[in-house]
Amino acid sequence: MHLTNYGPFATLVTVAAALVATFSVFVLKAVGKVKRWSALTAGSPPFLVKTAARGLSVALIALTYVLIDASNYLWFGGAAIICGVLLFVAVVRFERLRQRHVVQVPLVAADGTPRRDWLRRPQVQNVVVGAEADLRPEAKQALADARAKRGGLSVRQFMSGYGAQTVNDPEALWDGTMLANIRSSLTTTLMCIILLGVLVLFWAAVIIEVAQTQASGG
Repeated sequence: MHLTNYGPFATLVTVAAALVATFSVFVLKAVGKVKRWSALTAGSPPFLVKTAARGLSVALIALTYVLIDASNYLWFGGAAIICGVLLFVAVVRFERLRQRHVVQVPLVAADGTPRRDWLRRPQVQNVVVGAEADLRPEAKQALADARAKRGGLSVRQFMSGYGAQTVNDPEALWDGTMLANIRSSLTTTLMCIILLGVLVLFWAAVIIEVAQTQASGG
């Protein structure tokens, strides 16, 4: 089977998919699998993060194929540099959000025992939390009372035992809308990281190809 039999669109989709996969392997391993972070947005399938980035990258790659030539390829080189800078900023922003608002909590079975995977390792999940200053008034008062009895109690430790129905429930301590905004910021930043990484890889490759073709007199 040859992709050329299906026209340029199939080639564009394949290029975009390959670049997303490549970038995921070489860069996103630093922050973990995409599924690990996209799952923070409750109710959204993890594949939507990659799908959104892949869809926009197809459009931009197609536009590049139409516009780039020997007279303007350096402009695309400049765009690649700008995207590289924006990628750095996005990674820094994601890491800052992760450190401030993402904590790991253990998963427990119905009988209260820790859940384990097939290797007998304790299972954990990432949850989004807010800042201590943004706690609900009743939760803030309960935390102050708990600290009066047990000094040095962290918000994470307090969350593990607070809640009317379940423990480790961030919405028992913080406003649900605020947590949703944080989750959205994390997911949007992750989508930008993937998209910018794809564009940097593609534009760098295509301007090298154009420069080599020009140098060889093609």
